[in-house]
Formats: sequence, C-alpha cells, structure tokens
Amino acid sequence: MNPLRIFAAGFIYPIFLLSPVFSFSTAWPGPASLASGVLHATIGTDGVSFWAKDGTNKTLALKSWQFTGYSGDPAGAENSLRQLFGAEDTLGQTFSTKICALSSPPLTLVPRRLFTPDHLAPYFKLLLRDGTAYTHGYEVLEEFDCVLIWAVSPGLYHLCRAYFADHQISHLAVPLLRAYHQLSPEEGYAVYANLRGNKVQIAVLERKNLVFFNVFEFNKPSDLLYYILLAYKQFDLNPLEITLTLSGTLMEDSDAFRLLARYIRPLRFPPLFTSGELPESAKSLPVHYWFDLSTL
Repeated sequence: MNPLRIFAAGFIYPIFLLSPVFSFSTAWPGPASLASGVLHATIGTDGVSFWAKDGTNKTLALKSWQFTGYSGDPAGAENSLRQLFGAEDTLGQTFSTKICALSSPPLTLVPRRLFTPDHLAPYFKLLLRDGTAYTHGYEVLEEFDCVLIWAVSPGLYHLCRAYFADHQISHLAVPLLRAYHQLSPEEGYAVYANLRGNKVQIAVLERKNLVFFNVFEFNKPSDLLYYILLAYKQFDLNPLEITLTLSGTLMEDSDAFRLLARYIRPLRFPPLFTSGELPESAKSLPVHYWFDLSTL
C-alpha cells in the first residue's frame, strides 16, 4: 500500500495510516473521579495504545492503533500521530498520573559505573550514523545495575511533550524489563519476546540478571524465529526445554506463531502485569496483546 501524501510548508510528507485495532470508551466521569485516575500510553512508529482508568481501576478507555505502510520516515509518522492526538478525547482529560512510554526509539544499555549523564549522544556513535539530530533521555534500572539510554527524533518527543511532562516520558523497554525481572525465576534462565508490529524485543535473564536484550526488525516469520533462536544459541539453551514467554501483537492463528511453536516449546503468554480488568469487548484480542501497556 502506498501512503497518502500531503504538501505542507514547502515539503511533501507521506501520511502513514494509523489503522484502529481496538477501541473502547465510556462516558468520562466528573473531575473528582479523574483526579485519582491514570492514563498509560505507548507511542511510537509501530503504533499507539491508551489505557485510562479511574481511581478504582475501572477502565474508562482502552484503544489501540497500528501503522499501515510505514517505511521508516519519521516526519510522515509524526504527522499521522499529530492528527490522531488532536482528535483523541482521551488526551484531553485531566488525570492525576500520566505515563507515556516511547516504544520505537533506539536504545543502549550501559553499566551504571560507566555511565556519564552529561554526554548522552556519544553512546550512540556506533548505532546512529545518519547525522540526524536526536533528543536523548536515560533511566536507571536498579534491578540490573545499569542505565538505559534512548534517542528519539525531536519531532516525536515534542509531540509527546504537548500532552505529557518530561518526567512522565520514558522508554517502553524500562517497565518491560522490570516486569521480566519480577516474573523470572530465582534459578535458571528465562527468555522473553515482546512484539510490536514488525519489531521484536528479546530478553534473556539468568537468575533474575539481565544477560541479553536487543530489538530486531523482521520482515517474515522465519526472520523472527532466527532472532529468537539466536538468543537461545548464545547461551547454549535448549528451545525445547526453556520456555519462551510471548507478548504483544503476535496472534496464535498467525504464520509466525505456528512457526515458533514448531521449534520452541513450551510457549506461554503472560497475564496482565497490573491491576485493572479489561472490558468484556477487549476479549476480541488476546490478553497478552496488552501486556506491555500493563507494565507501565
């Protein structure tokens, strides 16, 4: 599918369609109820999800979109996100707590003893060589005694800043890795894969210690299988003995899932990580679809 294009300020930008995957909302309660409510959002060039709850953890809104036809141009993606945000009433409400997790920016992990907060760009010298300017941020992962540093396009960061304060913006990998730490056994290995569109975040933990984490882009199911088995091979793990925990946009009736099930057993899907029940209509999607959003 070829993206639509618009002409603005002397430039032609492609419009990558944000296709709705799921949408649920109730009538917004009064300010008193929202005063103790929360809004969690995952935002990136792979898609957008919102989960709004009141002070009793009742779901007020649960929505998700995925990009169609995205080809790596951040300006077009940001324009599509800007249009969506401008029309989305969830972002116009006032919540006591708001968290925005950026799902797609490049990242790197650095041992805490080697981390220097004053100069973040050099950490990406080998990863980002396109000469593009980036906005950087970092977060300490005490559980693993390391620092996660991320780089995001200024346009996407400022777009999120219109709705979330600086301290409310993080990288999705941070809450995801913290959840994996809690879910992992005290002894042995645990392998995790979280999918968002055509990207997969793979983590390996040994006795709750993070020994591997990377993000891969795949174009076909065999690529996905290759990257996951690569993580197993790196630590000499048997994919028929060590469980793979899957979450995200992977569906059980997909070719990718069927291929994984041939070579890796057992597979398991995690429950929601946070309190709060999904609305009945959300059962049209598997619970693991919302796992990363629930870790915020």
